[in-house]
Amino acid sequence: MNSFIKYKNILSKGFILLLFILMFSYPHASYKGASSGLMLWFLNVLPTLLPFIIVSNMMIMLNIAGKISRILYPLLGRLFRVSPNGCYPILIGFLSGLPMGAKSTADLLEAERIDTDEGTFLLSMCNNASPVFIMNYIAANQLKMPDLRARLFFIIYGSSVISALLYRTYRNLHKKIVRISELSKKNEGINSEYVSVRFSFDILDKSIMNGFEVITKIGGYIILFSILAQIINEIGSGFGLYKAIVMGILEITTGIDQICKLPIDINIKIVLVSVLTSFGGLSGLAQTKSVLGKSRLSIKTYICVKLLSALVAMVLSVLYVFFIKNF
Repeated sequence: MNSFIKYKNILSKGFILLLFILMFSYPHASYKGASSGLMLWFLNVLPTLLPFIIVSNMMIMLNIAGKISRILYPLLGRLFRVSPNGCYPILIGFLSGLPMGAKSTADLLEAERIDTDEGTFLLSMCNNASPVFIMNYIAANQLKMPDLRARLFFIIYGSSVISALLYRTYRNLHKKIVRISELSKKNEGINSEYVSVRFSFDILDKSIMNGFEVITKIGGYIILFSILAQIINEIGSGFGLYKAIVMGILEITTGIDQICKLPIDINIKIVLVSVLTSFGGLSGLAQTKSVLGKSRLSIKTYICVKLLSALVAMVLSVLYVFFIKNF
């Protein structure tokens, strides 16, 4: 075990040194990548996510989230077999996307409103690219196929739901734990009684500071991965498709942009963007890790489920382009 940790530490330091050498060797690409990453964060991520994070923090602190969860429970609770408290991350994750699904799940786990098993399931299902990103940026702006919006959304979100359900089934069979229905009843007793909390400026201050801390971390990861993606794009002149895929694995916004510019069949583009978006990219994984805080949620398990989700998305998108698209 010690040798593994030592080997992992050496690899981490080697990667940081390699990144420094690449940035020094490709200063223009580093500048261009940092600029594009900064503008992406400042113009899109910051105004979209920061208010959402602040308000979501206050909703959890003031116990408003619990009331919303109980309203949604008759539908979402029975559909996904989660506790009443677990309905809130589903709503937030499906509306605002990554990393708000992860943050709301981690916040509820730290507040002891859900347990680790349910948190793991919710994290793997509710933390995806936002519907606006999928339907507007990918379908309409990049693929130039506005009619694909709803279908692409269902492929990506459907793959996430299917992979999360498959993992939960495997985990329950492997560990021989209680049935999901029994687990949901058990979770109802985890701090499910919400105490009335009055609004105060102290709560608002804490929500704002937490929001800026989270959004700053997200911006840092977006800039770093944008730099790396831009450097890869400027290394050599060939292997356009392979470069675009690697860039998409690093950061999906840049990678999808490069894939959609390539002179390849539209069906291949649909499959590739579906797989990459379902996975979320290494930048998305890093952003997710940054918002998990002190929760006991495993990033390793999350990565495994996202890989499974990418595989399911590939199957669904292939079925779509070959059997459904032309109908």
